[in-house]
Amino acid sequence: MPKRKAIFLSRLGPDTTVNDITNFLAPLNLKFLQCHRLKTKYQSYASLHIEVYENDLKQLLDSTFWPEGCLIAEFYGKLRNDQISQEVIPGSDSNHPSCLDLSTNTDSK
Repeated sequence: MPKRKAIFLSRLGPDTTVNDITNFLAPLNLKFLQCHRLKTKYQSYASLHIEVYENDLKQLLDSTFWPEGCLIAEFYGKLRNDQISQEVIPGSDSNHPSCLDLSTNTDSK
């Protein structure tokens, strides 16, 4: 069985669902895909954990594949159950995840 790797995808629109991401990734014909919406500190954005086979990871880390403004990074460690969002997110009609306009994001660390 091939080794699995994951990415952390963030700065998506707050209504982005797991189905939105699954549909967005469909053209890549991934052999394995597991996607979880993560809990976030604020409700103004969405973050996801996306797991694929190691040989498909490079495609997901390509910033030109994702909409402008998304944050993409390799996810290290294990995904814990307490990191997964349990809230019900309204469905989205869009087939493309929308990223937040970073120029309007005034949150600071």
